[in-house]
Amino acid sequence: MEKCPCHSGKQYNECCGPFIEGKSLPQTPEQLMRSRYSAYTVFNIDYIGRTMRGPALKDFNKRETENWARQIEWQGLEILKTGMKDHDGFVEFIANYSNSGTAEQIHELSEFHRKDGKWYYIDGKDPSRSTMPAQHNKQGRNDSCACGSGKKFKKCCGR
Repeated sequence: MEKCPCHSGKQYNECCGPFIEGKSLPQTPEQLMRSRYSAYTVFNIDYIGRTMRGPALKDFNKRETENWARQIEWQGLEILKTGMKDHDGFVEFIANYSNSGTAEQIHELSEFHRKDGKWYYIDGKDPSRSTMPAQHNKQGRNDSCACGSGKKFKKCCGR
C-alpha cells in the first residue's frame, strides 16, 4: 500500500483514491482539495475537470493541464486553513513542486460550493491579494470565524 500524495498520512486507497476513482464523494472542501491535489500527481485530469464549476471550469483546458502536470514533480501539500458554512467553503493551501529542478509553489485560497450534495472547486485567488470570499464576510463581528480557527470573526478573517 502506498501513502496518499496529499500528505494526510493515510493510505491512498483509504484517503483520496475512492474519490478519484468515483467510489465515493468528498464530504468537505478539504477532502475535495486533497483529492484534487492527488489527482494532479497521478495525472487523472478527468477528475480535475469533473470537480469544477464556474470560473474555474470556464478557463479549464484538459490538454494544457495534463501537459503542465506531467512537467512538474509534486513535493507536497500543506493545508493552512479551511472553513465551510452551509453550501460554501474555502481551503487555503500551499502546494510545493519542482519545475525543471526549480522549487516553486502554489499558495491559494480556493473557493468551493456544494450543489446537490456534491462539492465543486469554483475559483482560486492569491491570499495576499484577496480577502475571504464574500459569503464568509456576512457573519457578525462577534461570531466564531467560519475558517474554524476558534477566534472571533473580527480578530481573524474579518480583519
